[in-house]
Amino acid sequence: MSLTDLTAEEINHSGRLAGVIGLRMLGLFLVLPVLVLMAESMPGYTPALAGLAVGIYGLSQAVLQQPFGHLSDRLGRRKVMIMGLLLFIAGSVVAALANHMLVLVAGRMLQGCGAIAGVALAFAADRVHADRRASAMAIIGMSIGASFLVSIMLSVPLANLFGLSGLFWLTAILGALGLAVVAGMSEPTHRPEVVSQDRRPIAGIGLLSASVFLLHALLTAVFVVLPGEMHRSFGVALADHWKIYVPAMLVSALLVFPVLRKIAAMRLQHAVLPWGFVGLSIALVLFATAKSSSWLLPGYLVFFLAFNLLEAAMPSMVAGLAGAAGRGGRMGIYTTWQFLGAFVGGSMAGLMLGQAGASRSLMILGLVSIAWAWVFRLRAKTLAAAI
Repeated sequence: MSLTDLTAEEINHSGRLAGVIGLRMLGLFLVLPVLVLMAESMPGYTPALAGLAVGIYGLSQAVLQQPFGHLSDRLGRRKVMIMGLLLFIAGSVVAALANHMLVLVAGRMLQGCGAIAGVALAFAADRVHADRRASAMAIIGMSIGASFLVSIMLSVPLANLFGLSGLFWLTAILGALGLAVVAGMSEPTHRPEVVSQDRRPIAGIGLLSASVFLLHALLTAVFVVLPGEMHRSFGVALADHWKIYVPAMLVSALLVFPVLRKIAAMRLQHAVLPWGFVGLSIALVLFATAKSSSWLLPGYLVFFLAFNLLEAAMPSMVAGLAGAAGRGGRMGIYTTWQFLGAFVGGSMAGLMLGQAGASRSLMILGLVSIAWAWVFRLRAKTLAAAI
């Protein structure tokens, strides 16, 4: 399965959605690597509040994903995406003007109220044939990956130039650009499908939702715990973090797409995905036991490879399990758990960091990941309906 499988209309539609999501995620990613460290000088700072500022975006996303998804089934995807982007822009402005940690937390919470991830995935699925849906999801996934690469190269230089407040103003501008793209899009012709009475799709969506919860909890936790540890324990200056992130992300991207094509062709997604969580566990143990900065690059390579594999494969499987009737709501269930995971990961990592330290926190996360790989493997048969 490749980009050439898509029709010109499907490429255009998927590309626009990828642009919107990419711009929005670029704004978020620009802040992520520096938020905890740069907020240390803000009045009211504590490690727990810093973790909350990272993760509360996920809580408000989690609360509103499913309502936004159901609303998009009734009002249309475009209108609801515009509403969500306006809330995202407003939250970015509040965070940019913050003069206390609690105000920063409030701004991040309002950013998360623009809960359009599930709506965007449903919008993509509406206009792309089921046989080509994984390619559309891959385009959106690549836009997120590209945003991450750009952000980790530019985050520290831009933060040094404009400060944390300036990064949030830039996030508001990127949200406005995404708003302009959505305003120029058209609604799809809605073609409801018969909803299956088979319980396997519901069970499969439940398993994938729980999995994306853990995936994003681990991602957020890593970026709460590791940046400070890289600086304090290994002497890697904040301005040099991108030299580790970028090579690891690029190599993982080169490796993950051939793997995705192979497992899709062989219909082995349900069997391979548990190994993604094994990979995350290996990376977390590498981070926890690292003796020098030379351990960081292989650790991040394994982490990003496993993360990208899971992040690209799981939403396309959810789309395969959900019919057109109520798709926005079902994708909203999935993304609810995704962003709830980000909230829990950021909040718990901040508390764990203060109580147990970086190494023990990472080791605990690694044990959780390997345990979930085992659970996923036992439950993988519930995904058969998506293959």
